[in-house]
Amino acid sequence: MSSRASRSGGKPFSANRTRVDSANKTSGGQAYPEIKQRGYYSDIIGTDGSDGQLDYVLNGPTTAQDTLWNVAKEKHTPKVTAFEEKGNVIEQIKGQSHGPSTEITAISDFSKSSSEPKVQLPFYTKPGDCPRKIEVERRRRLYSTLELKNLLKDQGIKTDQLMPKQTSMPVQINMDPNDPAPFPAYLPLHLFDNEEHDCRLPTEWLKMGQDNGTRKPVPALALLPSKDTDKELDPTDPKIKYEWTDVGILDYDPKQQLFFVQKCNSSGRIVDESGKAVVNGGFQSDGSRMDLKNQYWVHRVRLMLKAEDPRIFAQRVAEAFRLRKETEAILRYNLYVDCMPMDGVGELDQASLRRMVECAKNSPGIGRDKNLEDYIQVLEKEVNIDFCWSMNRIIFDKTVDEDPVTFAFVTKPEKKEELVPVKGCVLDVPEYPYDQNYDQFAFHSLLTRKESIEATGKVRTECNKVCGMSLFHIPTTKPMRLEEFEQTQSQATSQVSLFLKDSWITVLRTHIRTSLRDVGKGWFNIHETNWEVYQISKLKAFMEMVKFIMQDSMRYLIQESLLSFTQMVIDACHSALTLEEEFVWGGDFIMSPFKPKRNALFLVDLMLDNQGAHYSTNLNSFESMLVGLFDKGIQSTQHIPQLEKYILEDITWSGTPLLESVGEHEPFVEELRDNICNSIRKAVIPMKAYAKEYEKHLELMNTDINKYVEEYDAQEHTAQEVKDEVELHLKEREILENALPTNVVIGPFWVNTDQVKQKLCKKRKELSLAVLELLAKKLRKQADDACESFKDISRKLYDKCNCIEELSDMREWMKGIPEKIKEHQEQIDKAMEDYELIEEFYYNLSQDDFNAKWTAIAWPHKIERQMEATYTQLEEDEERFRKLQTSDQANFNDRLDTLQYDKLGKLVKDFEPFRNLWLTVSDWLRWHESWMNDPLEAINAEEVEKNVNDSYKTMHKSNKVFAEMPGVQQVAAEIKANIEDFKPFIPLIQGLRNPGMRNRHWEQLSADIGMAVRPKKNLTFSKCLEMGLDKHMATITKVAEVAGKEYSIEQALDKMEKEWEPVYFEIKDYKIQEHTS
Repeated sequence: MSSRASRSGGKPFSANRTRVDSANKTSGGQAYPEIKQRGYYSDIIGTDGSDGQLDYVLNGPTTAQDTLWNVAKEKHTPKVTAFEEKGNVIEQIKGQSHGPSTEITAISDFSKSSSEPKVQLPFYTKPGDCPRKIEVERRRRLYSTLELKNLLKDQGIKTDQLMPKQTSMPVQINMDPNDPAPFPAYLPLHLFDNEEHDCRLPTEWLKMGQDNGTRKPVPALALLPSKDTDKELDPTDPKIKYEWTDVGILDYDPKQQLFFVQKCNSSGRIVDESGKAVVNGGFQSDGSRMDLKNQYWVHRVRLMLKAEDPRIFAQRVAEAFRLRKETEAILRYNLYVDCMPMDGVGELDQASLRRMVECAKNSPGIGRDKNLEDYIQVLEKEVNIDFCWSMNRIIFDKTVDEDPVTFAFVTKPEKKEELVPVKGCVLDVPEYPYDQNYDQFAFHSLLTRKESIEATGKVRTECNKVCGMSLFHIPTTKPMRLEEFEQTQSQATSQVSLFLKDSWITVLRTHIRTSLRDVGKGWFNIHETNWEVYQISKLKAFMEMVKFIMQDSMRYLIQESLLSFTQMVIDACHSALTLEEEFVWGGDFIMSPFKPKRNALFLVDLMLDNQGAHYSTNLNSFESMLVGLFDKGIQSTQHIPQLEKYILEDITWSGTPLLESVGEHEPFVEELRDNICNSIRKAVIPMKAYAKEYEKHLELMNTDINKYVEEYDAQEHTAQEVKDEVELHLKEREILENALPTNVVIGPFWVNTDQVKQKLCKKRKELSLAVLELLAKKLRKQADDACESFKDISRKLYDKCNCIEELSDMREWMKGIPEKIKEHQEQIDKAMEDYELIEEFYYNLSQDDFNAKWTAIAWPHKIERQMEATYTQLEEDEERFRKLQTSDQANFNDRLDTLQYDKLGKLVKDFEPFRNLWLTVSDWLRWHESWMNDPLEAINAEEVEKNVNDSYKTMHKSNKVFAEMPGVQQVAAEIKANIEDFKPFIPLIQGLRNPGMRNRHWEQLSADIGMAVRPKKNLTFSKCLEMGLDKHMATITKVAEVAGKEYSIEQALDKMEKEWEPVYFEIKDYKIQEHTS
């Protein structure tokens, strides 16, 4: 209680003390306490006293009177329901004030651990010692109470003396006895900084700001310009005023040994211009570092961190300050000596100089240099200058020593006195008890007998063999699947473990017992039966040595094996260690930027199915497998027995002592395990990104060919469109073959993509074949339909005519067969073109399709031959029917009465108008149908004009003749109107069917009317009217007239050429002259 009372300024401690009313009032009347940094324990109870902070503690807490009991006794107490509840109860509660609060509401940009001092105390404290947290808190509070300015002032240092200044002001020397040379500093302070005062490395200081993955600033005091506008000036400018300012350390530059700091604002925060906290060294999202006016690069000697002892830092600054002052004084001293004149001082004795030269020339190899004399002259000059400087220094030192008051501003360098031996010979060797020390050494040494030396050598040889082994199969010769890799490594580990537990122990036991079996009783008696005697013998020490050698060999084996195993994984994953989770592979599937240093470790297959793009082995399994192998390698050496039990067989052992092996949680083991996990996790990132790129092929991989064919068949497609579709699939297949690799190496993974590549290419090939097969089916159907039509024609041609009417009908029907053959031939030709399109892709037709194709090709020729045979048969049948008709007519004439010819002429004359009408109507309907729908090339323009004129005359005459017969007259009038409607088109037909029209005329015509017009086979006059050519009749007529005239000229020229063709001209010599030389 006395200690507590002393700490609190003599007042007794009370748990029920009242709070200090130090709250500030807000605008709303609510009180908040004054914000202050708190610790683990009350900051009122401290060594600095608490006067003024505690009230009288015996009063106890302030209480509110309980009036609940009075409510029951009072008669006129209003009921609760009489009060009206306010609308916003939450706002009312927020406005209530219940006294001061201890909650810390200040916002800080520093982490909690950034100001913790460094203490050398264990984390787990034994009873009676000071706990680590308490010691840390005590030091933190102590450091916070120490002012750096006061500490530097105690050292005799002012803040404005720390930074060098450029000044031209004269210096008054010897004015102050304590400082006779008040020269301003001109050398930077950091050149004299002693880094041994630092309790942490720069990287360790920065790590103190780590908080939940973010590197926050570290609080400190820095010697900076008081005004940020002076940042751009020269640091030695005398206008700049330097002060110790609160800053936050953001980063460190190891090359220049500078800390990057930023001043705290008025709220004690480290924020940017937008008010956001500055973290992660001030780097922005684009990788660039922000540059603010209140940010500086400073040296360590100008930076005191809140977590370090201010007293040590003040000593550090003072030491650098004094060392700088001494260095500047020595530089001024040397400057004084350099400025002294050398005239009259004297020169070095020439005899001494010659001895120096002769000694230098005696060095081997120097005499062969041609320019030796020039070098000697230069060196002689330098030696004389040094001699004169030394003489001036002696004179200057003597002058200073004779008048120390006048030259008090001069600081002479301290002389280091060299130790001179009293005698110039080797001192006597002191007495040394060699025999005693030798006996003592031999008593403790194990290598005093040949047998022990031999046993030690054999043990070391066998243990060296263990050091050369490996718990893992390293390096791997080829990529292996996860199960194979795990089995291979496990097998290697099991073999080494079995060797250590069996063969190694057996061989060592044999070597030791063989070497020591003949020693007998004494220090190395392997047949000892007394445990106490064995404990004091050299054999015990020898077995301890063997145990340590075995443990050392095992530790070396495990460390090297784990290190090699880890290095193998890191080498395979090294190219992916800097990747982030958001990594995107890109479009190149073949070239991988993630190559291992040696070779890949794991073999995996890329898979594409309904589940998406993934690998044959789960990528998360590799980490657990590697960690399992890593731990298994350590566990395989945990139960190796010691040799004592097997060497001393005559002593009874209660158990089997085991050798100490490497622990699973040793620091270096944990570090290697973490490196493996981190490496394989990073290596999985590009694997996932690579598989994700294949997701664009999922649609193709999951395409149902039958459904695709049904959807494609539901739409009408021309053969060219089918060809384009097939070429598209084949082109995509070629692209896949060129774009997708058969395998790719991504870090430690050898990814086999050949299966996916082949499936995608095969799917494209199947789609193209399905489209070709669909076209082949359609062509087969067309061929079958054409063959069926030809079969119908063939069957009808085989029909027998029973009368002349059937024969006439047959002949009339056979006239239309060539047109039908022509129609079918066009379809067959079109189908053959499509068949040729199929053959371009080397599609193999089935036997039925092949037969149907060639059967369709052969039918037109077969029908023509059958028509020839049918015509021959019809002629024979006609002759036969003619003979029958002649015979019947003769018989009929014999029975026929005599004809009255006078009435026959009148009958013929009366029937003539009807005959002309019906024949003209029939011809007109047939001609009109032919002119409108037959190909334009088959129309004869002259016949069209003649037939139209004749038909019009006949209809005009019939219209008058049948005036008394309205029904017949109406037919004549209707046909006449049709002829009149058709008559205006005759010039158009004549122009389009002008025989002189050539390609140049058609091109000119197309250009004049603004549309393409070409005389094609399928062009009919009705299509010409649909195209609106009748609107351009004048243009067509004009072009046709020009073509007709040109055609007439061509005909005349052709006629002349034809007439001159059989004429031969005979050319003879004329007036042959001889030329003489």
